[in-house]
Amino acid sequence: MLAEHPALATAPGETSCGLLDAAAFNSLLRNPEGAVSGAHRGVPFRARVIVPGNRARIDRHYRDIVPALSSNRHAPSDMPRAFEQFGLQLCFERPAEIAVHDRNMMLDPSIRALVATFGPVILRNAVVGGDARQRYHRNIFPHLRFHTDRGPTMPNRYSCFARDPADAAQRAPRDSSTLFVATVVAWLEGVRDGQIDPAVNRGAPMALDLFAGGDGVAGLLGDIILEQPWSEPDGTGEITVIDNATVLHATYHKIERIKGYPIGARYLS
Repeated sequence: MLAEHPALATAPGETSCGLLDAAAFNSLLRNPEGAVSGAHRGVPFRARVIVPGNRARIDRHYRDIVPALSSNRHAPSDMPRAFEQFGLQLCFERPAEIAVHDRNMMLDPSIRALVATFGPVILRNAVVGGDARQRYHRNIFPHLRFHTDRGPTMPNRYSCFARDPADAAQRAPRDSSTLFVATVVAWLEGVRDGQIDPAVNRGAPMALDLFAGGDGVAGLLGDIILEQPWSEPDGTGEITVIDNATVLHATYHKIERIKGYPIGARYLS
C-alpha cells in the first residue's frame, strides 16, 4: 500500500495562522464526502474534497505494479507519498479577493498547510488580492506533458495558476484544462509504460508524456487525475495552488487544435 499524508494537525505553526483556519478542514480527512462551510472577510465559502479516496484509487489502478514494488529490491525507498484525499476546492458565494501571497512572493501559511495535506487547492470565484494581483506572467503548457515548474529543493517551489477576469483574454471560460497528478502517479505510470526503469530511476520524475496521448485520460479524470477545467462562467476568477515537490501538472487540450489562452502563473516560496 502507498503511504498517506498526515493530517493538518501535524503541521505545527501552520494550522491557525494566515488567511484561513486550516485545521478546520481536518474533518474532510475523516469524512471526504462531506463539506466544510466558512467565510473569508465576510464572503461565505463551501469547501469539499475533489478526489476522495485517492490513495485507494491509486492502489487499485496500479495493483499490477504496487504489490511488485513493495517486495522488489528496486522499489525506491524515497517513493513519493500518495494523498489520502486529493484536491481541496473552496467555492465562494460572491467574488472574493484572496491574498494568496505577499509582495515578496511568500505563500500564505494556511494555504501552504492545506496544500501539504490535500495537494492542489482550488479557489473558485476568487482572484489574487492586493498589489500582488498583477505579479504574474502568462503560460500554457504542452499537451499531457506532466512536469514540475520548480525542483523540490528550490525555495519558490509552489506554483500558483490564476484566471483573472480583469484580463480580457481570461474573462471567458478556457478551452483547455489543467490536469494534476500526485508525483507517485507520474512515477507509476512511467513504470507501466516503460519510460521509467525502477532499477535505474529511483527519484521523482521532472517531466513525462503520459496517458497515451490523451486517449486514456477522460476515464481517469476524478479518479487518479484531478482536472481544473477553468470553466466557471464568464467573468469568474479561479486560482489553483500546488507544491511542485508532490504534484505534477499538464495542459489537456480536449480539442487539440484549440489550445486555450495562456493562464496566469507565478512561483511562490
